[in-house]
Amino acid sequence: MAIISAAHCEVEIQEQTDQCKKKYCVFLKYEPEEAPSNEIATVIMTNKKPIVRQTQDTGTRIIENGNSN
Repeated sequence: MAIISAAHCEVEIQEQTDQCKKKYCVFLKYEPEEAPSNEIATVIMTNKKPIVRQTQDTGTRIIENGNSN
């Protein structure tokens, strides 16, 4: 697993409507701190609807802030 320090981060969930083999395409994009460019860190394709979670690390535990399915 790579740890990337970024200026901005974006998660895009794209529902496929064409004859693609998978129903969803998930992109993890980021802008490096040292250069103003948009990079794709990873692409994941799946037939199951992705689960998006937002959590907060308090230093002693992880708190669930919201959940969107």
